[in-house]
Amino acid sequence: MNQSGVHKKKPRIRNRQKNKINQVHQDQEENSLKGDVVQVDIAPKSDNAEPKIIQKVNVSQVEGPLKTDCPQLKSPPKSGNSQVEMPPKSDHSQVENPQENETIRLIQLLLRRKLLAKNKAAAISEAEPVNNQAKIVTQLKETNAEERKPKVPSTSQTPKTPAESKTPGKPLKDVKADEMDELLKCLGSKLQKGGGESPAAALFSNLGKLFSQAPPSDVESSDEEAEEYVEYIYKPRQYFMASLCNFCKADLCGQTRIPCSRCGLSYYCSGGHMKDDQEHRQMCFALRRTVERNGHEMFYKCGDFSGEQFRSYRIVCIRQVEKEMNRPLSATEQELLLFPMICSERKCREHRFKSLSICGGCGEWAFCKDKPGHRSKEHAKWCGAYQLFKAFIMFQANFGRMEPSLPNKVLSELPMACSSTKHMMKKLNFNVTNECEYAALTQVSTGPLTAWFALKLCERLRDCEELTLHLIGAEIEFEVDMLQKWELFLLHIMPTVNTLNVVFIGPELNPNNISFEQLKKIKCCRLCRKAQRTVNYHFENGLYHDYCKEPHFLQPNLVCFFNSGLYRSTGFALEDTWPDTIQAALNIKCPIVVTSYTKYEAPLDMVHFINQSNRHLNVVLPPTTNPFSSEKPERNFISDDETPFMFKNFYCFVVE
Repeated sequence: MNQSGVHKKKPRIRNRQKNKINQVHQDQEENSLKGDVVQVDIAPKSDNAEPKIIQKVNVSQVEGPLKTDCPQLKSPPKSGNSQVEMPPKSDHSQVENPQENETIRLIQLLLRRKLLAKNKAAAISEAEPVNNQAKIVTQLKETNAEERKPKVPSTSQTPKTPAESKTPGKPLKDVKADEMDELLKCLGSKLQKGGGESPAAALFSNLGKLFSQAPPSDVESSDEEAEEYVEYIYKPRQYFMASLCNFCKADLCGQTRIPCSRCGLSYYCSGGHMKDDQEHRQMCFALRRTVERNGHEMFYKCGDFSGEQFRSYRIVCIRQVEKEMNRPLSATEQELLLFPMICSERKCREHRFKSLSICGGCGEWAFCKDKPGHRSKEHAKWCGAYQLFKAFIMFQANFGRMEPSLPNKVLSELPMACSSTKHMMKKLNFNVTNECEYAALTQVSTGPLTAWFALKLCERLRDCEELTLHLIGAEIEFEVDMLQKWELFLLHIMPTVNTLNVVFIGPELNPNNISFEQLKKIKCCRLCRKAQRTVNYHFENGLYHDYCKEPHFLQPNLVCFFNSGLYRSTGFALEDTWPDTIQAALNIKCPIVVTSYTKYEAPLDMVHFINQSNRHLNVVLPPTTNPFSSEKPERNFISDDETPFMFKNFYCFVVE
């Protein structure tokens, strides 16, 4: 503002050079009017010493780091004296302690110089100054004048104006190493003095802690940071169902379904989808060639077969089609022949689609239109399982594998009153209303909860600080899948256990060469780590009776045979290895739980188990429906004429 009280408009800066004297007067007038002057004070060695040189830079001409890194704005005296003045207090920020304010400027300048030293290391070592840069130079006490000679114009020289600087916003280059050391020493002394209730003192204290800590690593992390985890990604395969469009997986129940015009075994929602199904063409061609060679339709007069003969015939059909295609069929292609749309009456098995009437509830069960007696009443108890299985297939086709939510509550007392999965979920304050999600949750929890159920029956739950489980015949898709389930559904409901050891043993444990070392790195939840409770996972890719001879063998508290099929004579590599494994498990003399998929298999497994025993067995629980079994249906081919679906750990018995 001039003497007349009128604000003077800021002059336009042109690219051409002006008269230097007029420009100097003009800059001084602007500084006096607006106070846009930045004064950067560089700290000396000691806290009480004053800086010798103050470099003033016009803010209106300097952009970038100088504008933000140097926040001390002053209006210098018009006499041009280089006397150090304290900045006036503003309404927005009041600094009570000048030493703390000075140290904040030191931190800003130090961070800036470190960045410059990293990005422009070559320019720092150069001795000659650069004319097109703004220079900030310090001079300390007890420093040789020759060594510390400031690189600024002398008093006899005309100072450079902003118009002469082509790139005035560029940071410094002429920063010496010894000056950096002085700043570090001064900063260190300030950080040691940090401590108090003021914001600046808290900043110094936090900086001191930060500098004293080790650098962050991507291997180790604290609880507050992102935890390291290992995820086993299981990609579900495609399934064939006659009630779903073989191309888009749309539900055909209640709609007009179009059978394949060539083989008649796959179905579609429209003729366009039948033409677009390129994956089926090779299979369809092989089916037609097989029918031509046999001289009749694929399932012609299959009503003459018994249940076991019809299963064997379907296997023969698969081998014939594989011969035509000169490759093995995929699991989805095999289901086209294993689960065809035919009359459910065992003595009929009509295969012509025009002669069939289909269930309106599930769309998977058929009977002859002209023979109402072929409509079995037993289908009513399986229709819901058909619908649930189809819901899973449709969900996986659209969204991938269903991942249910898992409870994280840690119980302080044993849930002895819980007698089923629903009761246990209620105890864990976990409620799932979606039928598919709950079925997937029971599939996850059935392994740990069945082991807990067996320990409860054998009265082995109390006063157990370390618990070891042996899972014989373990599979990567079931026992190993979602490893955290052993912590959530076993360690969390057994408050006395501090260490849980889960040993997975089986010759087919690792068909995909998964890194077991990575799976072992899975950590417990934060509450368990805080209470120093751990879960240790061990993987033994071999036979159980061989593992029992190893020096690192762990003595178990419970041995589990989950869905092992002990009664079948053909085991691993078409050899019956179960007798040696059963003998090794019985010699340990601890509780043993054996589960099976169906009611049909459970008594056969128990008879085979007792026949292989060389001592008296105490049958704690005879073959019974497992209250903690999975409720997720899976297709059953072994006894499909009686039970079209099977469930993990459906039946179980316990001996010791």
